[in-house]
Amino acid sequence: MKFGIVSDIHGNLEALEAVVRLLREHGARQFICCGDIVGYGPDPNRCVEVVRNLGCTCVAGNHDLAATGSVSTDRFNSAAASAVMWTRPLLSEENRLYLDSLPLTVRNDSLFIVHASPSAPDVWKYVLTTRDAACEMEYCPGPVCIVGHSHVPMVVERLPGKPVRHVRQDEFTLRPGATYFINAGSVGQPRDGDPRACGLLYDSDGPSMTRYRVTYDIAAVQDKMHSAGLPESLASRLESGR
Repeated sequence: MKFGIVSDIHGNLEALEAVVRLLREHGARQFICCGDIVGYGPDPNRCVEVVRNLGCTCVAGNHDLAATGSVSTDRFNSAAASAVMWTRPLLSEENRLYLDSLPLTVRNDSLFIVHASPSAPDVWKYVLTTRDAACEMEYCPGPVCIVGHSHVPMVVERLPGKPVRHVRQDEFTLRPGATYFINAGSVGQPRDGDPRACGLLYDSDGPSMTRYRVTYDIAAVQDKMHSAGLPESLASRLESGR
């Protein structure tokens, strides 16, 4: 079975549609979402509806719960908080209830899914280094942990008796006996210097994981953000992937 994995969509419909289309072309039949469907971008309702229609196995992100009022924006920067406040009244009641009902963690096949970190799913801490990932592996109940949150794709592998290593290939086989900490990157607001939308394809028969990047109409998203009055910094950073 092939699973499409997406994360940090952030209300960017054009990016989401491009990633889903690409993953389907490569055989994805089921989908997993690592959270933050909304926040930052101009199409929160439509993005939630796409995720729901895909039948995604999905966990809650901090922006999802902030948009429902279940999480405070006290620790958000001003642009992020502004986008949340813009999003809240726009959400349909059905979509609000959906976001509010999402679990913090979920198991799917051999994958353990959480938005930020398995050690503290409701603290929303960033796992940015190989060393951080190695520490988080201790809290993963399965061989593969998939996260989002940082918007920066990363793969860390640990084999028994060996130090952890950073896997740099876009496509790799999951080795028997190894454990993996994998950041899915971001669909709607990449921050690794590559503005293309990011998604993963997990093939449970391999098992293997492949990272894909795809271009989308950034200018169209920016135009919608400008029309909505969303912070300029959120629109401009789409071009740089920072």
